[in-house]
Amino acid sequence: MGPLFYRLSQLRVRTVIASILIATVLIALGLFSVWVWAGKKMERIITDQFNEQQLMLARKIADNVEVYVDFLEYQLVSYAQAYQVEGISLSLFRDFLTLQIDYLKDFGMLGIRVYDTEGQLADTLSPRDFFDPARSESLPAKYLAWTKNPKNKNHLFLTEIFTWPGPPWRGQRVMAILTPLYRLMPNSKNTTHPQFNGVLEIIFDPLFICGMVTRDIRSGKTGYPMIIDQDGFFLAHYEKPFIGRQQNIVRQERNPTLSYERINDIVNNYMLRGREGTDWYISGWHRERVGEIKKLIAYTPIRFDKGMIRGITQVEGDGRNLWGVGVVAPIEEVYGLVRTFQINQGLFVGFFLFLLMGVSYLLIGAVYGWNRVLAQEVESKTEALRQSHERLLRSERFAAVGEAAAYVSHEIKNPLMVIGGFARQLERNPEVSQTASSKLRIIIDEVRRLENFLGELRDFTRPAPPFKQEADLNELVRDVAAMMGEATQEMGVKIETKLANTLPLVNFDANQMKQVLINLVKNALEATDSGGVITISTAAWEDQVRLSVTDTGKGIQPEIMPQIFNPFFTTKKTGTGLGLAVINKIIEDHNGAITVESSKDRGTTFTISLPCQS
Repeated sequence: MGPLFYRLSQLRVRTVIASILIATVLIALGLFSVWVWAGKKMERIITDQFNEQQLMLARKIADNVEVYVDFLEYQLVSYAQAYQVEGISLSLFRDFLTLQIDYLKDFGMLGIRVYDTEGQLADTLSPRDFFDPARSESLPAKYLAWTKNPKNKNHLFLTEIFTWPGPPWRGQRVMAILTPLYRLMPNSKNTTHPQFNGVLEIIFDPLFICGMVTRDIRSGKTGYPMIIDQDGFFLAHYEKPFIGRQQNIVRQERNPTLSYERINDIVNNYMLRGREGTDWYISGWHRERVGEIKKLIAYTPIRFDKGMIRGITQVEGDGRNLWGVGVVAPIEEVYGLVRTFQINQGLFVGFFLFLLMGVSYLLIGAVYGWNRVLAQEVESKTEALRQSHERLLRSERFAAVGEAAAYVSHEIKNPLMVIGGFARQLERNPEVSQTASSKLRIIIDEVRRLENFLGELRDFTRPAPPFKQEADLNELVRDVAAMMGEATQEMGVKIETKLANTLPLVNFDANQMKQVLINLVKNALEATDSGGVITISTAAWEDQVRLSVTDTGKGIQPEIMPQIFNPFFTTKKTGTGLGLAVINKIIEDHNGAITVESSKDRGTTFTISLPCQS
């Protein structure tokens, strides 16, 4: 019985060991399968999310291009209407357009041309396009026929991109917007209906516009945008030599060994046919890297039949005259980290096959630990990517608000000056009655208020860069407290200071920071009833200096708290909504941050944090 029992016990031990080894292998194979499945699913999810964010970026670029073209179209319509309504001479009209040249250059305009009723060039306005009466130039017959059609009065015609044949833009790819000119003719029998009197044309540079809207835009770490016109020419690209050239030709020249069938199919059958979507293709390079690189691409069209100017713009080659925006990035950047962790996991899983039962359980725990680390890393990278895109979109929205504000300021300033000037002249006229004089005084006061608003708008849209100097923030607080003391006393409000005894020096623009502090004190004064207290305090915190303005007023309503730094948001009847937006911009320019805390009927505290001078 002894030897038999020994052999049976050995058999059972071997069976248990074999069972454990088989179970370990099965567990390892199961983990390997789950690892492969989860890795592929994770790659797919991250890839789809990244491409959706690239698509949002492409849409924003397309919208910005359309805004530029809409603005030029709006300007051309306004010029033609001014010519018809005012009935000014061609020389005065030329003087009026000359004033617009420098302003419109910032929106890609190359020149303004005026043609007579027979399509002959009558005048030009451009730094490079000088009118030469001896040089006969005429408008193409198809464009002249369109402008002479009475149905096209007060309408616009947008051409396709074409290569300018002669001076001053020989060989340059440009676009043109045309509109007919109408006016009442002094010697005509028809004194009620304006007659066709020529053509007004704006020539603009689409490459300049595309370069402006794509400048400094990046997708992920090294991704970039590109714009292609209706003929497949690059209007914007990270590779500067590509701009202005046919996309499939430059790719073939750069690396003739690769097949570009997939990207050419995406461009020709999707991007240039007005479609929107996401895809991938194989490239032969990316920035400074050379070799076969798989890239993700998100694309969307740029159309010229939508936007602000609707119903009056005819697009040449409608259905073909559209561009494509693409945003690309190497796919390895999206889930390169995921693959690194997958390889590490695979090594551990394979190692399970050669370990005993006790060691295998420990390694399984390590694998789960690695899974948790992997999930945290992927979540962290995905969140960082999302925040990066949110900051980019928020910056573009802020830039779009700035462009719109600059446009509004430009359109209001000139007529406002005229209204104010005429009102002041009439007020000084002794023949004006007392009642009329009172009304003129109201006009003058309102004009002055609007001029002040335009000043704030100018400061908001074109803020001066800070001139930083090393200074003591406590001295600035004392100056402002002394300056605002009389105003607070008149309102029955007490102003106090609580300054740190030892405060590190800070680099800041004294004038801008004084403007910030004065505006915060004014806001606090408006929110504080008689008998209240406004406290200005300073403190040092780690590597920062903090400046706080606290009032005992009614506080800020929680529902409007997220909007208080938005441009043009205000709860005041006479406010512009720019004060806190300008303050926020100044603090950002000083590499600082501003926060706000508020409680109903207990007051509000604005806190500014600035980096210390090292």
